[in-house]
Amino acid sequence: MPGSPPAIWATRFGEWLAAALQERRDEELLAYRERAPDAVRNHPTEEHIVPLFVALGAATPGVPVKRLHSSYAYGVIGMDAYRFD
Repeated sequence: MPGSPPAIWATRFGEWLAAALQERRDEELLAYRERAPDAVRNHPTEEHIVPLFVALGAATPGVPVKRLHSSYAYGVIGMDAYRFD
């Protein structure tokens, strides 16, 4: 429902993802399905998260990723935006 507060499982994954990106835990990110909390619930299939890895691969190695925006649509869809240098 529009305007719903975010589900705890969505925020757990979103915060893990943000921290892993900002800290450049690249190996953990590549194994996100095993390492991230609620990963499979958030991404039962990978087509919506794969573009993130394309951007991460094009970024300068070791340079922190910047989180520009964080919000949730319908309480479960993370609408985060990141900057990859």
